[in-house]
Amino acid sequence: MLSGLHPCSSRTAFIIYGLVFQVQELQSALFKVTGSPGPITKAMGEDVVLPCRLSPEQSAQEMEVVWFREQFSPFVHRYKGGQDQYGEQMPQYQGRTELLKDGLSMGSVNLKIFHVQLSDRGNYTCFIRRDSDYDEAVVELKVTASGSAPLIALEQYQGGGIRVACRSAGWYPQPQLLWQDSQGRHLPSLSESTTQDKSGLFAAESSIIVTRGTSQNLSCSVQHTPRGQEQGSAFYISDPFFQNAHPWMTALGVVLVAVVALLTIAVYLFKIKGKQEKKIAMQEAALRDRDAEIEAQDKELAWRRCAVPIEEVKVVLDPDTAHCDLVLSEDCKSVTRRDTRQDIPDIPERFNPWRCVLGREGFTSGRNYWEVEAVDGGGWAVGVSREDVKRKGEIEFKPEEGIWAVGQWAGHFQALTSPNRTLLPEIQTPKRIRVSLDYEEGRVAFFSVDEGIPIFTFPLASFGGMRVHPWVWLGPGTWLKMWP
Repeated sequence: MLSGLHPCSSRTAFIIYGLVFQVQELQSALFKVTGSPGPITKAMGEDVVLPCRLSPEQSAQEMEVVWFREQFSPFVHRYKGGQDQYGEQMPQYQGRTELLKDGLSMGSVNLKIFHVQLSDRGNYTCFIRRDSDYDEAVVELKVTASGSAPLIALEQYQGGGIRVACRSAGWYPQPQLLWQDSQGRHLPSLSESTTQDKSGLFAAESSIIVTRGTSQNLSCSVQHTPRGQEQGSAFYISDPFFQNAHPWMTALGVVLVAVVALLTIAVYLFKIKGKQEKKIAMQEAALRDRDAEIEAQDKELAWRRCAVPIEEVKVVLDPDTAHCDLVLSEDCKSVTRRDTRQDIPDIPERFNPWRCVLGREGFTSGRNYWEVEAVDGGGWAVGVSREDVKRKGEIEFKPEEGIWAVGQWAGHFQALTSPNRTLLPEIQTPKRIRVSLDYEEGRVAFFSVDEGIPIFTFPLASFGGMRVHPWVWLGPGTWLKMWP
């Protein structure tokens, strides 16, 4: 309907329409997330930084940042509300990740993973969200491992010659073994085999038969493509070893020649490189000491951040909730299962038939922790429960019934999750456990005081404003004590 307007007015309207369209385009793409243009490759045991940033450059301090693998939750690392969130972190990354916050103000959300393992290899998604706007980028991590130098073994007489084997282990990905003569020509192998251990590392073996008249100055090298590495070992077999001597004399002679050759090489290298290697060794030792000190400090800081909430509470057990087979100490700080029924009234608050007892004081707010010492007889479990937890008849120890706990149950140390229990075989059953409760956030976490490490964190829960109490269950012959 611009036909009745002056030409200048039409041109002005067109310009305004174009500007509005550009503003809408800008609003629909407030930022873009970029990662690494290619894979990141790191050796097993080293630390790695996965890059991710906002474009155009802007602060990410008030944004939500989530690094995850195949699924959004559980995640590798999460940052929200200006702080790290650990409630649903994947167990294998607990205590091993750090969002580098020095770059947040400039839009950098790089993730550091400590002590890379083979299981860490794969794709990582960097997800950033502010209100309804979000974007993500994928970063690929490749993990390598460098193995041992090839070991050459003279095995036996075979096919009119001597069978020689070359072995090397501790590689990832799979290495390749190559035989060469004195002119550098590749020789075909008699047999090749590759195996992979439980940790995923490869071991390779190759054999060849050396006969009289062929080049007896040979070498075996292991080639590792990802990092362009190559390690080799050379050897020489003289003619007398091909004579029809007794096998044990031949073997002994070969061994003596090999030993003499190795000693000669070792003495030569020691004289030429002794000082340099000593200097390098001293530098490496200093670096290891520094790295060990930094690692110890990092572990201590991580333990303090995760395991020490704001307030330590003194838990006193409530005798009105204790099963009649449980005997409380005079100060109500410890409890023993006697399996001898006490003559006490079966009031509604008392557990029956399960041998449980609650803490007298409950919590409706705050971050609190307490510790429980256990002397195991026939199993035990410690944790928290809602005030409305079922007291009579059959009880299922799981979050849906209002109980969040871990313990020595059915001969295994495990978390009492639902629908199935979570076995914790990598955790040595602790004698003293710290129970941590963050009521507002809904986090229930457990830590081993013996080893100073996290044990298990339940998915975030909502207590619905209901009071939450310390809770324990005792198996036959078990004794528990509350600290402090």
